[in-house]
Amino acid sequence: MASHLISRFSGVLAVAALALSACAAPQADQGVSASTASVGSGAYPNLNVPLQPATAQITPEEREATASELRARRVGLAPAAQPTSSSAAQLRQIGSTHAEGAINRIEGD
Repeated sequence: MASHLISRFSGVLAVAALALSACAAPQADQGVSASTASVGSGAYPNLNVPLQPATAQITPEEREATASELRARRVGLAPAAQPTSSSAAQLRQIGSTHAEGAINRIEGD
């Protein structure tokens, strides 16, 4: 009986070792960068390689100049004052006659 348990235990160990070896991930090629690895090639990109920018990046001075220009434009676009009661009355008067005028233009009168 003991030999039967030992053979069964060694079989379980063999299956476990086979299962664990199947789970091992393939090693990434150190020469493949994230920007050159193609999808479906089977090569995993090395994400530890710093990417090279395609063009020159903005300098801190350029960033500050752009930000100050945008702030100046924002100040120039301050919201308009709230309409006064006289302009609200004008809008109501225009709204009441607008529909009538549109119908007349559509019907050709």
